[in-house]
Amino acid sequence: MRSPLEETVRAAVAEETIPRETVFEILRNERRRHVLRFLKAHADRPVAFDDLVEYVAARENGVSSDELTARQRKRVYSGLTQTHLPMLEERDVIRYDPETGRVDLTSRARRVEFYLEPVPESRIPWSYYFLGLSLVGAALLGLKALGVPPFGSLPVAALLGFIILAFLTSSAACVRETNRNRLGAGLDEE
Repeated sequence: MRSPLEETVRAAVAEETIPRETVFEILRNERRRHVLRFLKAHADRPVAFDDLVEYVAARENGVSSDELTARQRKRVYSGLTQTHLPMLEERDVIRYDPETGRVDLTSRARRVEFYLEPVPESRIPWSYYFLGLSLVGAALLGLKALGVPPFGSLPVAALLGFIILAFLTSSAACVRETNRNRLGAGLDEE
């Protein structure tokens, strides 16, 4: 039997959770990713819809805001108002007020961010990297225990120090890359 407090906490957690399929549906579209990055970079306040349109149009066309044509802006404006913002609002990731022209993230938007771990084709995911590093560390310790040269003559402290250093360096690189890939990171405003 759960207490009323436990039920309240469970309900709040369930309310904040976004199903994985929904997250993937949101992130599948580049325009929606642009929207989320811009809003994340300005999470301290609602942003003007026109500023959002300008940012997304500039990113999609690979030009500065000053170089955008009216047609490029209109295409993004239409897509955002007719498709993307209603979809994001329906899934409670953003709030959009067409009367004031203001858009901002909801607390549920943070749940979307956790699914982003871009992995270029030339690289392996961090989870596999750390699994491999663990196996290498275990193999080195096994070789030490069996006395296989040159590992048999190495002090255990030196071997463990090397393994710990490898994990620390790898973890720092993982944290750095993860932070760089978060929504809104590295957003260059114009």
